[in-house]
Amino acid sequence: MSFARGLLHLSCVFGAWLLLLGCHGQKKSSASKGLPPLTASSWLVPLEVRGFGQALAAVPFGASAPSPVLIAIHGDHDRPEWACGSYRSVVQRRAFILCPRGVARPDHEFTLGTSVNTADELRQALPALKARFGAHVAAGSVVLAGLGPAVEHVIELALKEPSFFSHLLLVDGSTRRLTLPAATRFGAAGGRRVLALCSPGACDADVEDRLRALGPTGVAARVVRAQRGHGLDAEMVKTLRGGFAWLVSGEQRWR
Repeated sequence: MSFARGLLHLSCVFGAWLLLLGCHGQKKSSASKGLPPLTASSWLVPLEVRGFGQALAAVPFGASAPSPVLIAIHGDHDRPEWACGSYRSVVQRRAFILCPRGVARPDHEFTLGTSVNTADELRQALPALKARFGAHVAAGSVVLAGLGPAVEHVIELALKEPSFFSHLLLVDGSTRRLTLPAATRFGAAGGRRVLALCSPGACDADVEDRLRALGPTGVAARVVRAQRGHGLDAEMVKTLRGGFAWLVSGEQRWR
């Protein structure tokens, strides 16, 4: 049984990851046409996630059609508020930004558990987003972003379900898990684009070589190196804007 099929036993033939946001190839229902403009009490909305701390969702105010999803997994000594805020300044109101809470630290910040913990949290957070915003959440694949140690989690998740996690954003983290066999598997099973954003000295020295291995599989890949900044600070966000436009180019839902 595939990873997706094991998440939940639901009617979508490809398993729960796809059903959480709608099955691929499924016709849009009449309810998704001419949606009322999306409203919320704040640009940042808390979501109750069963078995985990509250996730946060940045909301595309005013959207009257289904909006795509960017999942932002933060790093160590971090907070979901910071991740949502940084990506919000990049995508503006074009998408929902789902920011899972992660694991609490004694200093009131957050870190990550294992990649299995992260996957389990997303299994609960995605239905919470869909339950809260319904037809405003677009069906299909998502952009999966990770910062620092979360980059390895992003790669592991993507290798299990490339067609759902088809667009990856890897910020200041190690791509050592992106081996040649892994790159081949990602491309063959539906992976589309990968963007690595690197502040000075933060990424692996061979990041270009690892992403270049994606080319023969049909996956477009790019490395963007910032001249200054770190993580998702203001300088890095400024650098990311152009790269992100490339990452989602050709995706109608992101226009």
